[in-house]
Amino acid sequence: MPGGRPPKPVERKRATGRSPGRDSGGRAIPAPVVTLATSAHLPPTPEGLNSAGREAWTRLWTAGQAWLSPTTDLDLLTRLAEAHDEREAMRDAIANSGYLVPGSTGQPVLNPLVPALRALEAQITKYESLCGFTPTDRARLGYAEVKRVSKLDELLAKRRKDQASG
Repeated sequence: MPGGRPPKPVERKRATGRSPGRDSGGRAIPAPVVTLATSAHLPPTPEGLNSAGREAWTRLWTAGQAWLSPTTDLDLLTRLAEAHDEREAMRDAIANSGYLVPGSTGQPVLNPLVPALRALEAQITKYESLCGFTPTDRARLGYAEVKRVSKLDELLAKRRKDQASG
């Protein structure tokens, strides 16, 4: 995943663009149309997942069913579900042993699982980003664009509705 500033969402590019279909730099904005081989049903849950992984598997495939492909995204979603299992196990271990554990000379030190948990959570965030689970990532993938209805659009819609009914 590239470093630096996250890309500007497509809807902001459209709002600040010089002309329709162009961003502020004059470059063409990608069309929000992507066709993937989707499935009408959830892929079977991988063997060996615990409850947190199974819940994540179902939740993620349900939420991303419109843009996730069982043929190309299966391995990444499997790793993501396994990471959720590992996260839950680490959180349980930290809850049992505490944030501070005895060091080599008996002094209290930070549980070594805490930084490992933070690293795992960062990896989970990267996996989720690769799968398009943030608005910016969905826009980057060309799947979805958040459009807010303006007051003018609301008034025009109300006017059309009133004209149609009366």
